[in-house]
Amino acid sequence: MTPHAPKTSPSGRARRLDLTVLVVDDEDEILYALVAVIEEQGWRALTAHNGREALEVLQSARPDLMLVDLFMPVMGGIELLRAIKSDERLARIPRLVMTAANDRMIGVKEDVSVLYKPIDLETLVLTLRRHLEPGAIPNRPPALG
Repeated sequence: MTPHAPKTSPSGRARRLDLTVLVVDDEDEILYALVAVIEEQGWRALTAHNGREALEVLQSARPDLMLVDLFMPVMGGIELLRAIKSDERLARIPRLVMTAANDRMIGVKEDVSVLYKPIDLETLVLTLRRHLEPGAIPNRPPALG
């Protein structure tokens, strides 16, 4: 078995593969699809089916990023985001929200980045990398000459 070279970013820098994403969604199909994408990038995924489960996970884990659905039973995404924001230990964890809602102000109101469903997988990966690997991907594509 030959050793594999470390994954690199477009800039040629080695990528951090020790990163963890907590995915919070009540729909198993979406949850498992997101986990597959995250693990395909070499990152670790933790899961929760609602906000309450996510808070339980956060008692023993500190992910590098959270990917949170807004509308879930038991405890929804908005309640979860507010609970996290009010807890000093958790408030610094970057959060991405996923929603099918047409409320374009949700990101501003909750101070989070928003991905609108259905989520394009390429957009998801680029967004995750921008948050998890700052500088690895330019915010704007270079101008075409």
